[in-house]
Amino acid sequence: MTSQNKMAWLDRGIAITSIIVGTISILQAFDISFPPVRLDILLTSTILLLIALVIKRLKRGKSQKPEIIEPTPPISNFTAQLGTPPNPGFLPKAQRLTQIKPGQNPYVCGSSLRGNSAVFYGRGRELGGILGVLGNPDKPGNVSILGERRIGKSSLLNQLYQALAAIPHFVTIHTTMQNWSIDSQATFFSQLHQVICNALKKQPNAVDDFAHFRDFILDYANKGYRFVLMIDEFDKMTDNPNFDATFFSNMRALGERHEYQFAYMLSSYAPLSDICHEGGIQESKFWNIFGREYTLGLLAKKEAAQLIQEPMQRSLNNDFKQTQDIFAYSGYHPAFIQIVASEYWTAHHLGFDVNADAIQQTLRHYYQDLWQHRTETERDLLLKIAQHETPRNNATLDKLRQRGLVDADNQLFARFFGQVFEKPSTTD
Repeated sequence: MTSQNKMAWLDRGIAITSIIVGTISILQAFDISFPPVRLDILLTSTILLLIALVIKRLKRGKSQKPEIIEPTPPISNFTAQLGTPPNPGFLPKAQRLTQIKPGQNPYVCGSSLRGNSAVFYGRGRELGGILGVLGNPDKPGNVSILGERRIGKSSLLNQLYQALAAIPHFVTIHTTMQNWSIDSQATFFSQLHQVICNALKKQPNAVDDFAHFRDFILDYANKGYRFVLMIDEFDKMTDNPNFDATFFSNMRALGERHEYQFAYMLSSYAPLSDICHEGGIQESKFWNIFGREYTLGLLAKKEAAQLIQEPMQRSLNNDFKQTQDIFAYSGYHPAFIQIVASEYWTAHHLGFDVNADAIQQTLRHYYQDLWQHRTETERDLLLKIAQHETPRNNATLDKLRQRGLVDADNQLFARFFGQVFEKPSTTD
């Protein structure tokens, strides 16, 4: 029986006993008796029982600690933090590598890399440039991050979120559109306001529209705070009918005007100008406030080699000699290196042969997705490159190179990539 149930039974016992005492007292007052029952003795015994119950109830009440019911935090699609100097922010690679333990597979497959991941390599130019834009002394600038699926956009956002945690008076809010449960603008502003208040350790009031949210941001901007809202997979937000041209016009004003000290960092597959020109959103001119756009492509050769060799050496305690074999499958693509290197690590650790069939089956799925999302012009050019034809410099080639389908030498980013191409049919 729980403590609460015991207390309830004591309270009931005291109540019943009190009723019995009262009843006996009334019977005695009217000189009513029930031989052979001695009412005086019964009354004395009942009073003693009542006293014992009351004393026990008082003791239990003093010893029992009041139950503290923790409030259930509201479900939110956002997380937020307030930058503080004690937070180390984004650590140098040497410190991040100390997380790797001997005998543990260091590679991450199927998910983005968390902040300060030991296997986050490269992207120094993007990290430095974006932090510079956000640190503009006049107002944090708006940044757009583009790239293919699995090229590392979410992982980069996680490192930036980590870096901003060390900047005082900088409030960073993060959300991803994947599996969003926001069904209205009111829910959007309410949840956004709630997590910012939590980060600032302030008691929130009711805010569920743009006007009140704007006034809230202005109040704290005047107190020296700056804000950046990170939205991962922004493409999906523009497909949501709850966010119309009026919504994006309001959000544009928030991210454009100096007094709000509010900025956006968005990641998407397509350029914002293309996304926002679809439907009624184009009227908002939301994309016009983004002064800097970063397209993620392949890692540099040195960075890609280090991603393979350094974690291998730390976790296997020996030098790794098959870097070029991995490159044949993955090229300098960060996510595909993780997939292939993980298989090689397992084989070396357990003393087995590398399962080439498993690697090819996994990669073929991803590479077919890359191929399916190409335009006909892009496919024609990729087929020519696969057939060792020297491509001519043009806008299509530049785009493929920037997005990591073609390397700096204008070759396919990985030899295995060419095996998934669908050759055009020929007729006799």
